[in-house]
Amino acid sequence: YCECYSLNRVSITIGQDHSDCAKVQKMLIAGVVALFFIAMIIALLVLYVRLIPKNILRFLAIFMLAISTIESGLIVWVLVYIWNSDWTLWSLSFNDFWREQLTFIYFIKEWLYTWFWNDFLNLFFVFLPALVFLPIRTMFTTVVGIWFLKLSRQPS
Repeated sequence: YCECYSLNRVSITIGQDHSDCAKVQKMLIAGVVALFFIAMIIALLVLYVRLIPKNILRFLAIFMLAISTIESGLIVWVLVYIWNSDWTLWSLSFNDFWREQLTFIYFIKEWLYTWFWNDFLNLFFVFLPALVFLPIRTMFTTVVGIWFLKLSRQPS
């Protein structure tokens, strides 16, 4: 096994060769970048949400709540798929589920990889299990959708 050293000199033992360690380090960097961007988006929403017109807020709220409903159905689909296959709760990544069950839209994922940072996308599609990624995304879209709906109903 090899040892990788992160920014704070904590060793991580993983894999057989140095390329595995480099992948883990890239994934950690992508995670930090993702957290930074999520924090920035939340801060900008909190600061400037009052400037968004109410009809746009209402549309975004309804859209996000509809997406949350679809994502909830996707979570149930993942659970049923895991129940009926050899996958476990922690072994099925969203990428594997997408490749095996959503083959008709798998080209979208391949297209995304041509436009975005691959390690960043790997963090969400490959590294995180589907039953971690989907509930987090569903909770986020639901909370933001309810918040937007609440703001769209407040008087000016």
